[in-house]
Amino acid sequence: MERVLIVAKTRMNSGVCVSGLVLSSNRGIRLVPQTRQNQPTDTEFEVGQIWDIEYNHREITEVEPPHTEDAIIFSQKYVEKVANLHEILIQRVQIWQGGPEHLFDGKITLDGEKAYIEKQGALPNYSTGYWIPSISLTLKNVNRKPYYCAEYKSTKTNNDGTKVLSIPFVGLVPPVSQISPGTLVRVSLARWLPPYNNRCYLQVSGWYF
Repeated sequence: MERVLIVAKTRMNSGVCVSGLVLSSNRGIRLVPQTRQNQPTDTEFEVGQIWDIEYNHREITEVEPPHTEDAIIFSQKYVEKVANLHEILIQRVQIWQGGPEHLFDGKITLDGEKAYIEKQGALPNYSTGYWIPSISLTLKNVNRKPYYCAEYKSTKTNNDGTKVLSIPFVGLVPPVSQISPGTLVRVSLARWLPPYNNRCYLQVSGWYF
């Protein structure tokens, strides 16, 4: 058994993705049922809860970097809910600071409105992380889907080089109109996008005030 803090729940095409932080090692994991499917939409896991969980990491043959966090659950027992998730995370997790170019150890590609990891490039060892941005993230809705806009400096232009990312928001909480600089934000990389599976795109999955 390991004591696990639930840190995020995100929308998937089917079900939800539940992420946790193993408190003994500060390692991030995704809580996957034994069926290898996503958690159901009515999962009992909630952000801010602590659970005792027995799990095994997926076999190396089932893991495709950078999505290395999957953990197959065998049993779980609720422990408690924490009072201040933000303070716990600040003390325990590695945090990227500054503009979006620093995300995923600088291995992220910024291309116009999109940010992604390329399969033929340098891959990070994980697909989730924490960011304290130096710029505001502003909500916009496109085709009834929420995105957060963030300015960055592009090296591909000859003018001032300012571009605006449009990052999908995949959390389950209602989106806020603006995420201020200095806020602790959780980011993740979507699964490799078919049909070519050569990119996985940046997402905002939550924030902690």
